[in-house]
Amino acid sequence: MKTNLADFLAGIRHRSLPWAFVALGGVVWLASQRQEGKHGILMSPADAQEPPKALKPAAVDGARALGYLKKICDIGPRPAGSEANARQRAMVAELWKANGLEVREQPFDAIDPVSRERKKLVNLIGAWKPERTKRVVIGAHYDTRPFPDEEPDPAKRRGRFIGANDGASGVALLMELSHHLAKLESEWGIDFVLFDGEELVYGRNGDYFLGSRHFARRYLAEKRDRKWTYDAGLILDMVADRDLLIEQEQYSLEYAPQVVAGVWDVARRMGEKSFQATIGSAVLDDHIPLNQAGIPTADIIDFDYPHWHTVEDTADKCSAESLAAVGRVVSAWLELGPAAIARANRAK
Repeated sequence: MKTNLADFLAGIRHRSLPWAFVALGGVVWLASQRQEGKHGILMSPADAQEPPKALKPAAVDGARALGYLKKICDIGPRPAGSEANARQRAMVAELWKANGLEVREQPFDAIDPVSRERKKLVNLIGAWKPERTKRVVIGAHYDTRPFPDEEPDPAKRRGRFIGANDGASGVALLMELSHHLAKLESEWGIDFVLFDGEELVYGRNGDYFLGSRHFARRYLAEKRDRKWTYDAGLILDMVADRDLLIEQEQYSLEYAPQVVAGVWDVARRMGEKSFQATIGSAVLDDHIPLNQAGIPTADIIDFDYPHWHTVEDTADKCSAESLAAVGRVVSAWLELGPAAIARANRAK
């Protein structure tokens, strides 16, 4: 789910109260921070004392990433728990395994908000260097909204929603990035995660972030037994817009300022103009449950997308150059590993 504050407040009765109050508190806190200008230093980690480590972005193939996006769209609508979504998951799993990731499924149940039937949903996890105890999670949701309910024309709101940018773009980029892990010199172990059930919502009827909430609960439940932790996380969502503009999302600044600072410092040093060090929307997305579980996670998202949740969110609105730009920044940040977090902390 991606929404603005007005839409969130209008639909608050459809969500669990703890999540609602957390998000609302974040908006109030960020409003005071913006008034006092306290986020400026987090946007400029270049003032750190130690010379920065050289950046080594991967040679991300934007055309191949766009090809993956088109293959996903060719499957058709992919709502949570559907056979089409299972086909998409199998396609990604096959590629990840071929590129050396250790792949596993994380199943969970959900209730369809309309039919009230129980659905079998599945998160897909691809682990790179699973033996490493310091890890990072890079996630994207892979389900599509059941219907394009933001259509200006009410007659189209039960139409066919492909979700090229809102859903397929993040998945396609994780598919492309899997080709480059073998040459990555990061100290981190890396988990790619496809979250199911982010958009199992019909208008105002339903619940959000089902997959990332389940993932976060499992992470907390396994705390005593696991020997590893997540240093940081990124969510990739709506990253293929032809007119790409990625600002610093507000909840990311609240919960994970060092992650935001590190990523935008990398983008600045690389000259990636699509990443702007300005405060963008407060977006409700899969990073919220991860942050609440103690995983400092930033949302990499271009929310200023005119085709959001409409029948026009199709592959022709997406760009290979945009996918490549985001992929280069993410890969360079991963290459830096813990040094990116440390540098941002020194710049505070």
